[in-house]
This record gives sequence, C-alpha cells and structure tokens, in this order.
Amino acid sequence: MEILLDARCMEGSRETHAYLQETLGFPGYYGKNLDALYECLCELPDTELAVMHREEAGKYYLKVEKVLKAAAKENGGLRIVFQESQDMQKDGEKAET
Repeated sequence: MEILLDARCMEGSRETHAYLQETLGFPGYYGKNLDALYECLCELPDTELAVMHREEAGKYYLKVEKVLKAAAKENGGLRIVFQESQDMQKDGEKAET
C-alpha cells in the first residue's frame, strides 16, 4: 500500500500528529508524540510512505523525518520515499542539459 504524506502539513506537534493519525489510520489511543509515532510506524504492514514537499516543511517535520527513517530500519515492511516537487524536478532537468 502506498500513502502520500504532505510535509507541509507537519508544521507543529499538534497538527502533525492529528494529520498523521488521520492519514495513516492510527488508532484512537495513538499518543500523538514522536515515541507513539515510532511505535505505530513499526507496526504498519507492507507500506510505502511517499513524502512530498519536504523543502517547504516546518521545523517539526525534521523530527518526524528522523522517526520515519528509524522506523523504516526497524520495520522491514515500511519503505519511505522522499519525492521532489515538480518545480525541483524541472529545475534539475534544466541543470542537466
């Protein structure tokens, strides 16, 4: 299963955890903190999380990204993919030519 995550929705702690709980389908007892995020990510079965708009994300996202990477190391069924925005891809294409 592939799930898209918009890093722009991860500005502060409260909104980040509400967004992740809804998007990832975490249970009602989800603790809404980084430790709880790690635990829930480690339990996800065969999931690819595609993170978009990292370059526009707030400071709290950097903490979330560390948790995503750590959980992916622990959970062999979790894969994290960091997608570049269309503008960055276009700029990259121009730079290569």
